[in-house]
Amino acid sequence: MTNSYTANSTEGDVVVRRTGTGAYTVVLEGAATSGGVAHVVAYGGGPAHCTVAGWYRTLLGGDDLLIQVRCFAATGAAVDSRFVATFTNRRQIHQGRLAWFVTDQAAPSGLRTLASTYRYDSTGGTIAYERLATGHYRFRMNPNPASEHGHPYFPMAHVTALGTAAVNCQIAWPDSWEVRCANAVGTPVDARFAVTYGVRVDLLGHSAGPRFASGTLYGEYAGDGVLGGDSYNSTLGTYGGAVKTLLGTGRYQVTFRGTGTAFGTAFVNAHGPSSPSQPSRGHCVLAGWGRSGTTDTSVRVNCYAWRGVPANLNARVSYTTWPAV
Repeated sequence: MTNSYTANSTEGDVVVRRTGTGAYTVVLEGAATSGGVAHVVAYGGGPAHCTVAGWYRTLLGGDDLLIQVRCFAATGAAVDSRFVATFTNRRQIHQGRLAWFVTDQAAPSGLRTLASTYRYDSTGGTIAYERLATGHYRFRMNPNPASEHGHPYFPMAHVTALGTAAVNCQIAWPDSWEVRCANAVGTPVDARFAVTYGVRVDLLGHSAGPRFASGTLYGEYAGDGVLGGDSYNSTLGTYGGAVKTLLGTGRYQVTFRGTGTAFGTAFVNAHGPSSPSQPSRGHCVLAGWGRSGTTDTSVRVNCYAWRGVPANLNARVSYTTWPAV
């Protein structure tokens, strides 16, 4: 892949190999490490969704990190798809809060505290999770630190299902520390998953350097061309700063001011309905992103109900200019 489509903090290449229908190995050259968290989302606009099957360093003490990706059609069958994948093992920030974790069991018994290799929290606390019901989990960690400006910042949160089955996992509304997982037809299923959560940081854990923004789109309340939401933008240093547009059923655009660059990475997940008792309704994919005018970035999102029908779902969207500043 060309550098216009990849970035690696080790300055090594990023190689993507197709190993079968809907199966890929992403090689991050020179990035071998222990711990860390990987995410993936389907890219291109169609109703595909992708999971991370796992990641590990190359055998015999190699220098590279390998991420296994699986992609599926709306039916749950394996399908070839473009995707956006990220990985970070960042454990230091300059402001705000960064937490990430990887669950190690799909059906834990009681409250399970994760080992340090499976999680990080800049507040210094442990992270634990529990299974509330089939495919329904709650995670626990320290509360967000107080804002020096006297008001809360809207947090960033993304979830990726782990494994080789056609499963989608997403966080509940909009800052509930609960995760729901379902198969391709929407039936709740137990699954492992990875979460990155932060305040005033990007998906990769940067709190300084790149410009970044994140927010949520309240698609379930969209209508008459109006799309509500909440957001945070590092170029403004405060709440808000996003222009949200309803393009059609399940088709959104969010424009983050002051983040325009030729580089950058976008990401999206659906998130749960406003009622905590309601199950997840579908999933969202990246349709594309790019510079808007000279100073801004627009991210386009398509959302689908189970079985691939366009639907107005709630969505979590993030963008970072990294590796640019």
